Amino acid sequence: MGLTVLLISSFFSASSLLPHTTTTPRMKRVLFSALLLSTVLGAQAQRQAARPKAAAQPVTPASVPPTVKAARTAGPGATVTVRGVVTNGPELGQLRFVQDAEAGLAIFSTTNTDLHALIPGDSVQITGTLKNYNGLLEMDPVASVTKLAAGRKVVPIEVGAADLATVFTDEYEGRLIRIKGLTSLTTATGTPIEALKGNTNYLLNGQRATPVRINVASMGEKGLLEKTPPTSTFDLIGTVSQFTQNGTGGYQLLPRLYADFVVAGGLPAIQGEPIPTNIYRNGFTVLFQTANPGTTKVEYGKTSALGTVINLPAPTTSHSVDIPNLEPSTSYYVRVSSTNAAGTSTSAAVPMLTDNKKKPAGR
Repeated sequence: MGLTVLLISSFFSASSLLPHTTTTPRMKRVLFSALLLSTVLGAQAQRQAARPKAAAQPVTPASVPPTVKAARTAGPGATVTVRGVVTNGPELGQLRFVQDAEAGLAIFSTTNTDLHALIPGDSVQITGTLKNYNGLLEMDPVASVTKLAAGRKVVPIEVGAADLATVFTDEYEGRLIRIKGLTSLTTATGTPIEALKGNTNYLLNGQRATPVRINVASMGEKGLLEKTPPTSTFDLIGTVSQFTQNGTGGYQLLPRLYADFVVAGGLPAIQGEPIPTNIYRNGFTVLFQTANPGTTKVEYGKTSALGTVINLPAPTTSHSVDIPNLEPSTSYYVRVSSTNAAGTSTSAAVPMLTDNKKKPAGR
């Protein structure tokens, strides 16, 4: 109705501007047409106002890959996409393990450079076809690898040494495990190990059903090859794998680097007392060893209250600190400590003595 009134009002306003004349039949027809048009438009506007609004269409979320556990259920021959975190690097050769909160999966390729570039902590999405390789379910061939993020942390599943056989099963295949409180790693015949060798099986606490396999690719300063296992109680971290030709058993633990041998719960663990060397009348060098890498801190002074501190932030197991500007033939108390992510290890303060000799040239 509002539109009708507006049109009529506009018509008569315009008519008032024309010279005063008598209304003709033609003018009556124009007025009637305007009134009819305005009535139709008003009715249409009312119908549109009364018409209910269409409901908003739901937005379809982006496709999310199934869990690793669901992908494993698909079995050999299935092409799947998984999303998870990488737990090893080139120390296991061309093999990578990926896991999420529920399960793990082996990923293998001889040619995929994107896969070979992955390191522990990389969050990835990978597509490929599953196959059975001597009992191990793995993705091979790999169709695509997409790195989503870096620096993700995977916390290993922990199990005591007395129960280590419980994780050598298909349920834990592909997952990172930490076995705590181990006392020995020996050869297959039970003898001590002088140096670890590649592509060789060793026994945990003498148990043949739970072997450790050393990969030939784990080399270099941080690798496992040619290293000697701890002789004291230790934890061992590795991924559960499988290699069997008859389809049953064959589970094995794959450690990655020498750091997977964890002594003293990962603390630096100072070995013995610190000792002085390169002694001269105005100073000496303090040496000490730790079982695991950590920072270096030396406190010293003429009394047990100490008072002077030297810090070296670089992690190491072989610690060496020069202490200059001391007094000749004087006893000093020295205390050392080392810190890493697991905590701090500290020694008791011990006395060290300067002498009355000059510092040798070149020191």
